[in-house]
Amino acid sequence: MRIGLDAKRAFNNGTGLGNYSRFVINGLLKHFPQHEYYLFTPTIKPEYQNFYTPSENVKLITPESLLGKTFSSLWRTYSIAGMCNELKLDIFHGLSNELPVGIESFTGKKIVTIHDLIFLRYPNYYGNIDRYIYTKKFKHACAQADWVLAASEQTKRDIISYFGTSEQKVKVSYQNCNDAFGEPATAEQKEIVASTYSLPEQFALCVGTIEQRKNQLTALQAFHKLNHPTLKLVFIGKQTDYAALLLEYIDEHQLQHDVQFLEQIPDLDLPVIYQLSSMFIYASEFEGFGIPILEGLRSNIPVIAANASSLPEVGGKVAHYFEPKDVSGLLGCMSNALNEQPNKEILQQHLKQFDTSTLMASLLTIYQS
Repeated sequence: MRIGLDAKRAFNNGTGLGNYSRFVINGLLKHFPQHEYYLFTPTIKPEYQNFYTPSENVKLITPESLLGKTFSSLWRTYSIAGMCNELKLDIFHGLSNELPVGIESFTGKKIVTIHDLIFLRYPNYYGNIDRYIYTKKFKHACAQADWVLAASEQTKRDIISYFGTSEQKVKVSYQNCNDAFGEPATAEQKEIVASTYSLPEQFALCVGTIEQRKNQLTALQAFHKLNHPTLKLVFIGKQTDYAALLLEYIDEHQLQHDVQFLEQIPDLDLPVIYQLSSMFIYASEFEGFGIPILEGLRSNIPVIAANASSLPEVGGKVAHYFEPKDVSGLLGCMSNALNEQPNKEILQQHLKQFDTSTLMASLLTIYQS
């Protein structure tokens, strides 16, 4: 088959859509190298240009004309559909919530992955213009696609509810996290990473952009109430205005020596930090999937998550759950996590559904259906 993939996010985004796009592309290349792949991207950031191994069956498609290079975003929106027919592709897969304008004229199969509809569920987090653009793009993609892949059962329900998309053409397609999270770090690696970031000997870990929807204040309040003699709290993520609430709480309760903030951790170091932690907490009120939960599970540490949206799908029976704003509930989960380790047999059984080989086989089946 000749498969076209919207690879903009793979070549330009560090997390989220970028990680998903690189996961799909590398997974297909590894497990199904017999097919031809066409990666469409308007621009390429140097730090992501080598995320895949070049080979004869992979073609990189970028703007060639001065006009296309100058207006690269318009090239992506308006030129890719025509190229799909010119290249005689069998499939075009939009990996990040949208399909190009004119894709209805493409004679091959049209597939789009929708990650979440948070902009509709929490409209107050977005500007009016952004909401309008996202709604238009997402609805167009769902209407034109032969198959709509939802990041979770939660996202599937939202697609059907908000857009009226036929349930028959929406399929759930999970993703895996980086393999590095399942590979035990050496004692030397742990020592180097712990020293580099001045990590405490025992700490609870929270990973994700520090923003209102991620609900880190609840995690901070529960940590404070736990009042553990040696446990510290480490946040990793880009800070937004919401971080001011956490800093204010820390100052008010003299927690400056108990809470640490980190940003822009290299991909090689993040799995080691997970493995150094005593537990992982994900208090988010809503997610389309929740990849950090999977990272925590693969790191073989206790995982605590809010009982909301797609998070129980990812955590299964292995994770501990609390209601998103229930500080006491989270406090109880933290107390339990300090005295428990994940059941390895149950954990491994749960993680099978997220194995890359299984997910890629399911994706190819959709391509061929």
